[in-house]
Amino acid sequence: MQYYVKTPIKSFYPTVYKVYFFSGTLLEYTPIKVFINLKISIYIMRLEHTMKHKETNNQAIDFNKAKIVSTYRDLSNNISENNDIVSRLTRRLQTTLNCSDIIQMFAEEIKTVVAFDQMTHEASNQETIIVGDKAGIHSCQYNLTMDETDLGSLSFSRKKRFLEEELCIIERLASTLVFPLRNAKLYQLALRAALKDELTDFGNKRALASSLHREAELAIRHNSPLSIIMLDVDHFKAINDCYGHIAGDSILKDLAVTIKKCARQSDLCFRYGGEEFLLILDNSDENQAFLVAERVRKTVAEYTYLYNGKIIPVTISLGTATFDHNETLDNFQTRADKALYKAKNEGRNIVISSELKQNITNLANYQLG
Repeated sequence: MQYYVKTPIKSFYPTVYKVYFFSGTLLEYTPIKVFINLKISIYIMRLEHTMKHKETNNQAIDFNKAKIVSTYRDLSNNISENNDIVSRLTRRLQTTLNCSDIIQMFAEEIKTVVAFDQMTHEASNQETIIVGDKAGIHSCQYNLTMDETDLGSLSFSRKKRFLEEELCIIERLASTLVFPLRNAKLYQLALRAALKDELTDFGNKRALASSLHREAELAIRHNSPLSIIMLDVDHFKAINDCYGHIAGDSILKDLAVTIKKCARQSDLCFRYGGEEFLLILDNSDENQAFLVAERVRKTVAEYTYLYNGKIIPVTISLGTATFDHNETLDNFQTRADKALYKAKNEGRNIVISSELKQNITNLANYQLG
């Protein structure tokens, strides 16, 4: 007597993984169940053949189904014997914390056992990673999650339909992808946190240094103008003393939103110090920098800042400077800083340019690029 049982594939249970998360820090993960939510139903026909000593009638073996089971077992043996692809893949994926590199390595390894035309990985806050030229008409897709963390979706496509045993192999190998992707995502979050000001969501001083260096190199290479705007909240200490530091933080947070709305999409915004901010304006000369600064100043002065129902008057002083390709970045920032303090000394709530001598009236007809 023989019979057939449809059984869903069970999720793969990884053993202990050791992953270098930060340089010099070794994290060890104990066995954790990895859930891979499939958007397709994966089943394998398992043939269980029970031999009985008594004779049976009208019961023939289905050789096609038996062949499916045999093929799956052969492929499984191939995975185990082919230099232990699961172990090799696991080791490779732990050598980087770059999501794109991880996906590329995974595609290279899985293609040795399952053919596909295109593989795609999509995740939030990340560009879609595509391996292969053209998508096929047949596809399968997996949603990857771990500890309630969404790690995106993984899809495969090709011209020929995927066999059930191939889908089983993809699922088994996809389980090796979860830990490295989770580690890469945590690393990227930590990296962003290290370069972001928590209160305003602007870049911090560390991020400013690298960004300014990069923008200066681009300006020199393309012989294009580069300007910065430094701004400071007028009488901010008095605001903290009068309304409290929580109110002061609320003002800085609202101010950051106002600055972002006034800045152009290509402008980079940073919190330079306590109540000081800096904007990097690529492809902008001294006139354009002055007009952007004036627009920010005017918008802030006209905005109504509220805290616990109280209106808090807020103004800012601003200084601008345009990069001389022969000067140092320290000198570049110093000139903008001096222009800012000149604005404070001349009455606050104004814009001073390090290069320009004229006031805003002379620039009324100047158009922003």
